[in-house]
Amino acid sequence: MSTLELAPWGLATLLTLLLFFRGIALGQIWELPFFFLYLFINLLQTATGIVLYHVYGFKNDFTFPVIWTTQGIVVVARALAAAEICYGVLGQYKGIWGLAWRVLTICGLLVAGLALYFGKNGYAHGVMTLEVGLEAGIATGIVGLFVFARYYEVPVAPVIGQLGLGLGILSCFKIVNDLILETTRQATGWRWNLASSSAFVIILLVWAWALREPTAGRVRKPIMTSAMAYAQLMPQMNQRLAELNEQLTQLWNVESPKP
Repeated sequence: MSTLELAPWGLATLLTLLLFFRGIALGQIWELPFFFLYLFINLLQTATGIVLYHVYGFKNDFTFPVIWTTQGIVVVARALAAAEICYGVLGQYKGIWGLAWRVLTICGLLVAGLALYFGKNGYAHGVMTLEVGLEAGIATGIVGLFVFARYYEVPVAPVIGQLGLGLGILSCFKIVNDLILETTRQATGWRWNLASSSAFVIILLVWAWALREPTAGRVRKPIMTSAMAYAQLMPQMNQRLAELNEQLTQLWNVESPKP
């Protein structure tokens, strides 16, 4: 890697360290455990790569599977962080979250099955399939979450929105890297590495700004009553959301929060 490529990579590592340890100091790690787990695993992957490349080199038979394994672990951790963002928005609505976590679980199992199937063509190919599938799920899930929140006027805390936006953009970069630029690596590899590292630096800066306060700033959990009560007593509230939540609550046979 050239100095031009190493600079944003080193800056990204430093920002990740600062963000992680500041989260520990401010207690934010307990509010967003999967997000900070993702940051920790990201740092662990970086440390592992430095040690392996320094000791064994880039083309060693031991280095190759370990690096690809860490890549798979990182993308799974990022998917868990994205699911945590979804819960931060929808978790207070029992019926809606009942649908959301089922969809997320089915998608995750489907992607894992595809990764195992295509893994017969090579370990790296299986991990790349896992990565592309999960990254596509993250990107579409975040977009769908924001569209749903806007349509049903679900309040989204600025912190949750900014963290989710960063995860979605990062997943888009990963998809482009795996599906498109792998075929043109020789021609545009260093330029793409520079662009990808610089984008990650910008995303980390957005996350650092979002988490500047000691608390994650989640939206206060609403008191959900029946759709009829919303229509009669609180017409200014979103009746469509109340009706949807009540229908899904009955479907999953779970109880809504008591007023």
